[in-house]
Amino acid sequence: MAALSAMEKLQSMVAPSAIHDGKRGKEDYTDVCHPGTREEYLESLRAWAENAPEEMRVQWANAIAGAGKTAMLRTFCTSLEEEHGFPPISFFIWKSDLLRNTLDRFPATVAAQLCRRIPALVPHVEKAINEDSFLLQSTFKKQMNKLVINPLLDACDTVKCDQHLIFVVDGLDELDAQGQTTFLNFIPDFLFRVSSLPISLLISSRPDPEIVAAFQHPKLASITKATRIGASDKDIWKFINDKFDDINLRYPDLEIEEGGMWPSLVKREIMVFQSSGLFIWPTVAIDYIDKVKLGLDHNKRLEQVLSSAEPKPWIASPLDNLYRAILQAHAPEDPDSVEFLRFKRRLALLCTLDFSLFVLGVEKLVFDWSATPVRILFDETLNELWNSIAGLSSLFSPRAPPLDGESPIPAISHRSLSDFTFNRARCGDKFYYCSEQELHTEVVCKFFKFFNTNQAYQVSDMTWSWRVANTLAAKNREAMSAKFIERVGRFLQSHLKLAAASEELGHCMDDVMLEVIPPTWPLFAQIHLIVALFDNLYALAKNSVSILVLALILC
Repeated sequence: MAALSAMEKLQSMVAPSAIHDGKRGKEDYTDVCHPGTREEYLESLRAWAENAPEEMRVQWANAIAGAGKTAMLRTFCTSLEEEHGFPPISFFIWKSDLLRNTLDRFPATVAAQLCRRIPALVPHVEKAINEDSFLLQSTFKKQMNKLVINPLLDACDTVKCDQHLIFVVDGLDELDAQGQTTFLNFIPDFLFRVSSLPISLLISSRPDPEIVAAFQHPKLASITKATRIGASDKDIWKFINDKFDDINLRYPDLEIEEGGMWPSLVKREIMVFQSSGLFIWPTVAIDYIDKVKLGLDHNKRLEQVLSSAEPKPWIASPLDNLYRAILQAHAPEDPDSVEFLRFKRRLALLCTLDFSLFVLGVEKLVFDWSATPVRILFDETLNELWNSIAGLSSLFSPRAPPLDGESPIPAISHRSLSDFTFNRARCGDKFYYCSEQELHTEVVCKFFKFFNTNQAYQVSDMTWSWRVANTLAAKNREAMSAKFIERVGRFLQSHLKLAAASEELGHCMDDVMLEVIPPTWPLFAQIHLIVALFDNLYALAKNSVSILVLALILC
């Protein structure tokens, strides 16, 4: 087998879904701005891109969840490409996507786009990769220096580089704290080294305290223009009117109300007011009204949405009011009943299910294993799960099924739903709140027990269980088996980092640990698990005899 070329190695580390027009999964439904909205802000962005002042080469666009940051930046990238024939250099971070939820693939993805934009960079990038076989596994700073900065400087010594390069980084808050710090600390050094080149950065994020503090530091504050993003009532009004016009076209029998329209002018104005400058509110509300289920008509759902405008002393925002109104319409009436607790648990598990599937990377495998996590976590089939949340279909989007004919996996339509579910202050302690740590503890325990038994599920045309993974080698699928087992190790590692150091988790590990560490798993899977455990060792040791023993062995 021929060795990979330098550019092939680079391409293998690119995250296509991170590029503004790259192929993305169904889980990332974000597209572009609604036609005719955000025009003033987009025009100001284009003006900044064409004449970015030397002293303000960074623009930080910040807004709370649901303001439409990602849609605006995708629209900005698309419009620049349409107007000038070339797109900005982009990296759209997404917490649930393994390819773009860290900085691991950032340098290679940026370098690949630069090589496409400036072909003179290619030999310089190739030279850097050929001279250091471990470069693509090096630190973020080293990769950025050798794959991006040095090639730019070297190429522009011999070739005229007068193109204004715009770097767009969306979703900085989706990185963990270490990733945010690494990126923000690198910006001043990066711009200083390329100060002779026309380069600007556009960054978007939520105004989280740590990020705000970083941009207020003199090193960044002196070169950054901070812009607070919000939608005007005019934009929200156009969005709501266009969406209701579409519903009226598809359902001509809807009763005309006051003002000669459905819904009435007054009701539309209430919805504009409730939106509070966030596109996520009317998006969720109108999607809920449009997806008529369980015998409810459009008017009934409209009234449920409008009822969320009534003040609730424990709810912090109109979006939280809306989520609670939708959930309350379909949840069991008694919040202390077993049925209500089951409803709440299902909601919380759905908020973490997409994360679980991405860590496992099951959609990349040739086997339709993706239904199995649903069976393990929910004790029901995919069809049963969809039936149980039929009235809440506006809150969940179907991911593309791994194989034709299979039911799709549900995914939350917007991250704000999980923020709501895992925040006691926002959703009300007695109502829909669920401890995120306890939930990840439950996930880890369930998967530990499943991986360590002979239990199997019928998935498509193949019966799958953990213990038959090694038999794949006999079918010339060693690589696929290894990849699957490696991802399972990463899955456990990721969930363990988020799990509580609880007595339940300690007992669960006591039950399975002696079977898990040799000889059940291959060596590299054991290593992943040991790394995961080591990260949590001291917190878990007090609740697990086996972990305490392992800690003594490792130390």
